[in-house]
Amino acid sequence: MAKDSAQRERVLLHNGVVALILGYPLAIALSGVLHRLMQSLDAGPVAGQLTMWVVYPLWVSVIALIFLLPSKRACWTWLALANALAAGACYLLTLAGGGAA
Repeated sequence: MAKDSAQRERVLLHNGVVALILGYPLAIALSGVLHRLMQSLDAGPVAGQLTMWVVYPLWVSVIALIFLLPSKRACWTWLALANALAAGACYLLTLAGGGAA
């Protein structure tokens, strides 16, 4: 019983550390996607402020949600896939917007 608890604590610690490290670039990429979408909708000067302030709530959300994953492998898989998809979406939206950063 104690062995299972210790194993679960190690998985939670691992997932938390990985979420801290890989969650930040994910939050930045998602913020970039939001910024590109708001630029395409001509949101005006509020776009920059909103995308700047949304980074930390996104990061905390990623950290909180990652604790729902049952294993270390699932943690790495989901975070790597989410980072790749968010970065790809940001890149594609940049290309669609004429390449302006």
